[in-house]
Amino acid sequence: MWASIISVFLALAVGYLAQRTGLCMVRGTHELWAKRPAFLLTILLCGFWFWLILPTNMPLPDTFSHQRYSVTSAFLLGGFCFGLGASLNGGCSVSTISKLARGHYHMVATIMGWIIGWCGLSSLPITLSYSAIPAIESPSLTVVIMLFILISLILFVIPTERRAILIGIVFFGILASVLTLLMPEWSPSQLLKDITAASIHNQPERWPELLRYIVIIFLIVGMALGAKKRLSLAEFTLRPMQLLKHLFAGCIMGIGASLALGGNDSQLLLALPSFSPAGAMSIVMMVVGISCGIGLKRWFNKLNHG
Repeated sequence: MWASIISVFLALAVGYLAQRTGLCMVRGTHELWAKRPAFLLTILLCGFWFWLILPTNMPLPDTFSHQRYSVTSAFLLGGFCFGLGASLNGGCSVSTISKLARGHYHMVATIMGWIIGWCGLSSLPITLSYSAIPAIESPSLTVVIMLFILISLILFVIPTERRAILIGIVFFGILASVLTLLMPEWSPSQLLKDITAASIHNQPERWPELLRYIVIIFLIVGMALGAKKRLSLAEFTLRPMQLLKHLFAGCIMGIGASLALGGNDSQLLLALPSFSPAGAMSIVMMVVGISCGIGLKRWFNKLNHG
């Protein structure tokens, strides 16, 4: 009972911090190309706080321990597609929901596209091979070194005016890791993955329990509370081409997430901290995909203004 209540309020805090910090891998990749890698690095290390929070004698949650896979073409292609779609969308999985909570209602088209892409690929008679590898027990020393370097960079290298956002992302990572410990399958990607398995692959035991939906609702409420300014429905302008663009971007993101067994939220909070080679390469390919999307958008802008 208490674990459920704590999970709900953690989701509220996680949503608030995600909104206030502008947490987004697309933004992080923009910062990387502007020679400011700290924002993206802090995001990439968010999930590793899990290992410092995990009690010494506590076994790994099943969902967390089943996240390690060998690298295959499906993960590489999936990561690239997700990144490309996120770039065209202007936000990854968490930031899409953040923007929706700020009144950017066209992001509903992205979410619809994500569902269509994920479920559409899953319903095709295609068999993809994924090779699971054993879970690691406790990489505590490696994690401590990585996080010590990160905190040192934030406190002693990063300019003062940028530290608050990075510290906010660190707190996001800590709270999200506690939530992962209590409910490993809390992320939006994991929810969609289980809904797909239950509805398309005839696995009724995979239907998410009510608490998981409540957690996502409180995540969105937290994002709404964290928004400095929200557009009202009266201020929102419905543009068909904008909706089509975000629907298309969402479809690509959904296909990519289906291939890579999760969007960037699952990769960052589960696969990457579990030291999954496939998770690491998926994240790399997401950054590559986002970079290609940034390049494409700049090229189109030059054509339109040339």
